[in-house]
Amino acid sequence: MQFSSITLLLLSIYSSSALASTDTKPIPKPCTIYSPTTGSFFDLRPLQLKTEGTNYQAASNESYHAKGYDYPSNFTINFCGPVVESLNDVEGISSSKIANVSAFYRDSRDDVYSIGQQNDQLMFRGKKLLLNYTQGSPCPDLDEDGLPLDPDLVPRKAHNRRKSTLFSFICDTSPLLSGRPAISFLGSPDHCTYIFEVRSRYSCGGTTQSEEKGTLGPGGVFAVILGIALLVYLIGGVVYQRNVMHQRGWRQLPNYAVWAGLFSFISVSAPSLFLPCILSYMVYLLYLPLFCAMRHSLPNLVFNSRTPCPSPLVESAVSRMAEIHGTRHQFTNPTYLDLTSA
Repeated sequence: MQFSSITLLLLSIYSSSALASTDTKPIPKPCTIYSPTTGSFFDLRPLQLKTEGTNYQAASNESYHAKGYDYPSNFTINFCGPVVESLNDVEGISSSKIANVSAFYRDSRDDVYSIGQQNDQLMFRGKKLLLNYTQGSPCPDLDEDGLPLDPDLVPRKAHNRRKSTLFSFICDTSPLLSGRPAISFLGSPDHCTYIFEVRSRYSCGGTTQSEEKGTLGPGGVFAVILGIALLVYLIGGVVYQRNVMHQRGWRQLPNYAVWAGLFSFISVSAPSLFLPCILSYMVYLLYLPLFCAMRHSLPNLVFNSRTPCPSPLVESAVSRMAEIHGTRHQFTNPTYLDLTSA
């Protein structure tokens, strides 16, 4: 009973801690989000451009561009940050907020219209990953055909609606999109809301990045489970051997006979396996300088092998033998000596 109660207590404690560590997710950083349905982690920070560069993108002085096709303008866009272009005058945007414009277009008169201010909070609609820009330039008045009226011909009035942009991100692992995403303009039903589709490999969900703390990946969960199993095996075995089998000392360890026999086998077998190799290498190091020195001092001696001779060892050995014989030997410092030549 004592063994079972301790085991159940350990299992409950470590299981609850493991579940808490895997279920608890940190607050996402800007431009990142967890999927509420699959739990996958999405990080769009590599799509953001900056003039000084980022950890993911090189420095750039030009934002992303998207063609308007049937719309009379093209679009300049950045993700989770303002555009890198310098803007001086934007329709309906105060000078203090121009630096936060994240998407804009120029009309035929070269007037700049903002279609959304900076926003780095991603969101999900079902399984769709979205990013929304709001508080752009004022929405235009439309004629009967739904086309914008010339602002110079329309009396100025207080506009309650402002332009906004909605990006829908789609996973695409095409090698052509490894650097920059593919941005497609889908339309603007009222010249006030602009909808884009963005295809990128960064739109594919994945596991939490290593820099995100407080979560465990599949390998971490497996390591926790293995650690719990080993701890229960060790503590439970010690309790059983001590209280039931009345063992003391090292014999309290579970399966002591198995581990002792394995240790004895390794301690007996290791010298017989590695000692010959060690002795052979030591003999090689001891006799190699003498062997090479003999080859230098006795040129008429014929050797039937090509043996590498370390230059420092050979030089010292030859110099020593020259001192003994009272002769001078000019050392050529070869890397290899061809011992097959006479």
